Amino acid sequence: MKRLLAGLCAASLMTGSAAAVVSEMTPPPEEVQTQEQPTVDYTASADILYELGLFQGDGVDSSGQPIYELENPCTRAEASVMLVRLLGLEDEAEQAAGTPFIDLQDWQAPYVGLLYHRGMIQGTSYDKFEPEAPCTAQMYAALMLRALGYSDQKSDFTYDSALAFAQKIGLIDNFSCDLNDFRRDDAAQMSRMALELTPKGAQTDLLGQLVEQGVVDEDKAAAVRAESQQIAALSTRAETAPSYEAEVFAALIDDPDGNSISLHGTLVDEGKRARLDGMLSVALADGRSASQQVIVLRDSGGISLSPWKGTGYRDDQVAALLRETSLLSLVMSAVPARSLISQLSQRGDTYTMTLSDGSAQLKFDAGGVPQERTLSLALHGAMYSVTAQTVRTEDVRPFDVPDGYSSYIKISNTP
Repeated sequence: MKRLLAGLCAASLMTGSAAAVVSEMTPPPEEVQTQEQPTVDYTASADILYELGLFQGDGVDSSGQPIYELENPCTRAEASVMLVRLLGLEDEAEQAAGTPFIDLQDWQAPYVGLLYHRGMIQGTSYDKFEPEAPCTAQMYAALMLRALGYSDQKSDFTYDSALAFAQKIGLIDNFSCDLNDFRRDDAAQMSRMALELTPKGAQTDLLGQLVEQGVVDEDKAAAVRAESQQIAALSTRAETAPSYEAEVFAALIDDPDGNSISLHGTLVDEGKRARLDGMLSVALADGRSASQQVIVLRDSGGISLSPWKGTGYRDDQVAALLRETSLLSLVMSAVPARSLISQLSQRGDTYTMTLSDGSAQLKFDAGGVPQERTLSLALHGAMYSVTAQTVRTEDVRPFDVPDGYSSYIKISNTP
């Protein structure tokens, strides 16, 4: 869709410092990596918000379809408008008191005013809001957290930790937010994810609250919730399945710069955690390549990789390549990241998932064990392919955490 994967060229892989190596080692669980991540086409999420009346486009095209302009950067003013509409407070915004900001246009003032007087947004100075300045991922995450009832004034989170907290509660994941180039599609997807979350101290999710307030039509909300619940049920089923061993092969085939990665090995999956012992191979566009035996672990703290010892490569170089592509996030979980799934269908014990740009399938056997898994996904011209075939469901080798795990490279903080 937009934004080629950054940092995959050979030059960027082969530079760095000793300090960078240290920074890639396993951080505390609350930390969040701030490297740019691959993002996808979230038109489906914008469509859902539009249908619910929570998102407006910039007119319609010749066929009557809404124009979202999701490629555009998200400004501070647009973020304010999106949040007010998401909360169903547009009518209330028209009655909002004024603000001290002298740089707001007439159409911006009501939205900013409402959020300002609710203590949800601040200016860049006493009398300036800078409405056309870019809204960052951090700012929008903080806004969404406040909308969900969390307060940085009451120490639920801090502004600096907004992204980490957003990951913790499921507002964003490895694919749903470009941290360095936040645009309208990222804001739309974060807003869509917020509908599935239950605000602090509430008994129902945000979508349910909007129905109770008469902001969203109950029948439309029911259709959205049904699919969300189906996806959540599939994830729960995969997490609670009996332990199994599977042979896995995964590949990132020719990113836009001509680099590729492949990983194959044996995966021991216990639902809440998994371990893969295998071979990781990296081939760069300049002709250089390397392979190494690796151990990949997924647990409640995220995904980690055993230190890289290949000649000519450092830990930070390999970690950057894997983090930029999020390949391990696709490999180590039976169900793709929530933000990638736009539709789910079930036939017997086989689940077929329509992804933002691709598809995935997961089949369970009679004992409830994930038997076959396939994934085909395109991101920014790069093709991802993952297959997993269960080879053992009894006498599965014991799961163990290797010695020296504290020195493993943290690839992702979300499973």
